[in-house]
Amino acid sequence: MNDIVEQFEVTFNQIHQHLKELNGFPKNDNFVELLQRSKRKHSVIRVHFDQLKQYAKLRNAIVHERISGDYFIATPHEDVVKALKRIKRTLDQPPEALEFATRPVLFFKDDTELSHIIEAFQQHRVSQFPIYTNDRTFAGLLTNDGVVRWLSENHQNGTITLDKALASDVLSSERERSVEFLKASAPVFELEEQFEISLVQNRKLKAVILTDTGNPDDLPAGIVTTWDLIKVDQREREDEEDE
Repeated sequence: MNDIVEQFEVTFNQIHQHLKELNGFPKNDNFVELLQRSKRKHSVIRVHFDQLKQYAKLRNAIVHERISGDYFIATPHEDVVKALKRIKRTLDQPPEALEFATRPVLFFKDDTELSHIIEAFQQHRVSQFPIYTNDRTFAGLLTNDGVVRWLSENHQNGTITLDKALASDVLSSERERSVEFLKASAPVFELEEQFEISLVQNRKLKAVILTDTGNPDDLPAGIVTTWDLIKVDQREREDEEDE
């Protein structure tokens, strides 16, 4: 077989295998179908979707429209094989989730005064803080939405007293579990999967907290919001331009 064709086919098949793994080895393992599914969940596929779809057409022409022996109706250009191999390398060794996280993570104890946390919201321009008990057990994610909700529920005659209000008081106003946990060294695909699952479940995921072991009661190594996911797409596009 022509060497350039063989390299293309081997690399294409390896990417196909990755797509099967990313989609849990479904019965319908058609390359383009898997590509379409993966596009919604994973940045590397989203960025290279059109490119991979064209490569699938080329692969079909090579495999199904071979004229005779080593004579093919189409032969991939060397640059196509290089690009395909680069995509395959990214799938082989995806970046870690921690690379796209906000670090360091500012967190508070559950007995922290609410007034102090409100000041921190203003100072650091963030929308949520992890809250822990004194024995470092994760108590919940305190969000600016939760604070506003608590304030609206606890005013009297238009007046709100914060003197004795603590972080633990506000956590009761957080309506739903809005955080998941993941090992800091997990591949970025697992991070994207967390947000995709929440979308399918119609559940608003505020953040994914990364810890060394993925245990909720470990101190946070990084925190990822939907805004941080933009960094994943951006990096993939920059890598493509540098190729």
